[in-house]
Amino acid sequence: MQSGQPQIKIDTQGLIKAGTIPVIAAAVAGLLWILGILGAFLSIIFLIISAFAGYWYVNLVLKSGAKPTIVEVALNGAILGAVTALVYTVAAGIGISVWLGGFYLFGGPFHSLLGDIFQGAVAGALGAAGWYAYKSGMIKTS
Repeated sequence: MQSGQPQIKIDTQGLIKAGTIPVIAAAVAGLLWILGILGAFLSIIFLIISAFAGYWYVNLVLKSGAKPTIVEVALNGAILGAVTALVYTVAAGIGISVWLGGFYLFGGPFHSLLGDIFQGAVAGALGAAGWYAYKSGMIKTS
């Protein structure tokens, strides 16, 4: 990196602290596939959980008094969103396997694992950047 360029920091401690609730929510939502009838609803919930992960990360970071940049919070929100997507996809594979009574993990939701991780990362980044912009005054509501 050239001198004078800002360095982007990956906040591992903040991600671990903020990740507990969204990861548990993603696992529960994925396991709800056991019921089998909630498929489309759970797909929307998956994106909401990923966006929530970004929001939750920013909320905790701002409460700690840190002053990250919007790029840093978007990157860290994307990481947390991707992790929640991974957890959701694995849990959904287990839930679908139980629902169908067979081994569905590698023929089912894992065919879209990279797509789900990408979607989760985008939702997490948008949730983090949006909440950061709102809380820091970048977005005026009145």
